[in-house]
Amino acid sequence: MPQKNYKTPIIAYFCLALSMCMVGSNIGIGKIVVAELPVFLFAALRFLIATLILAPGMIRPSFRHGLNSSSWGGLFMQSFFGCFLFSLFMLYGVIYTSATSAGIITSALPSVIALLAWLWLRERVDGRGATAIALAVLGIALLNVHDASSSEKSSMLGNVLVLCAVLAEALFAVFSRRLSLSVHPWAMAFGVNLIGALLFLPLAIPQAIAFDWSTPSVELWCWVLLYSITASVLSFLLWYRGISEVPANVAGLFTGVMPVSAALIGLLVLGELMSTGHLIGMGLVLASILFGAKTRPDSSRGHSESASEVSE
Repeated sequence: MPQKNYKTPIIAYFCLALSMCMVGSNIGIGKIVVAELPVFLFAALRFLIATLILAPGMIRPSFRHGLNSSSWGGLFMQSFFGCFLFSLFMLYGVIYTSATSAGIITSALPSVIALLAWLWLRERVDGRGATAIALAVLGIALLNVHDASSSEKSSMLGNVLVLCAVLAEALFAVFSRRLSLSVHPWAMAFGVNLIGALLFLPLAIPQAIAFDWSTPSVELWCWVLLYSITASVLSFLLWYRGISEVPANVAGLFTGVMPVSAALIGLLVLGELMSTGHLIGMGLVLASILFGAKTRPDSSRGHSESASEVSE
């Protein structure tokens, strides 16, 4: 039986890579902001700003397509894990560890997402996909070993918190894959940001009351605005656009872009050092993306399901 030809979803891959590049870059920016703003207050402001930016688009009926009580439940789960817990663990984590170390740990995401996609979504991981995941794991192992031996900024507590953020983000990816088949990316981005703002609001109010609002500089507020737009608006829209076309285990490989962009921001903005070991580890992570992205989409049950569900 002849094999079917398929078109490589280049646009989807680009969206996923750019989304994770923004998330990784914001690890370093978040470290700058939480040095002056309380964590809960910053998180609430981030999601509130993003909600206000996305709100006008919800006027369009096409953007609201697929929203119902069931989808709002899925949006809550995404927001709880991908917004609330991820932000909580990541923002507190970077207080105790370097942005480079945090970015390195996030490269475990491909393997964690692939495992959850296999267990939950029943997406099959073929030989090429398994090799790609192995490359990603090897990359993070090398980077962590090198980082532990050469960086005095690393902290066990900070690294554990960032690892918890990785697990929360993996759960977000699995939930977003299912919902992206029926709900418009704009509505999903609006929903998760609105719920994220509501989740953080009770924790942020006491910090807002006690906070001296005259202290932060204009530059800091610019960082907050940039973080909100890139991490909560653009990255969500791009991720939802991309994952609607590819299986979760393939999309998960693109999370390997996070440590690369985080390390670059650590180098260029925060003045953190980057060694040969970091470069080799990041090279392995990028190799895993290039290798795994060539996996046939129809080899995954998740992809075949997406085609049937969208056509209904």
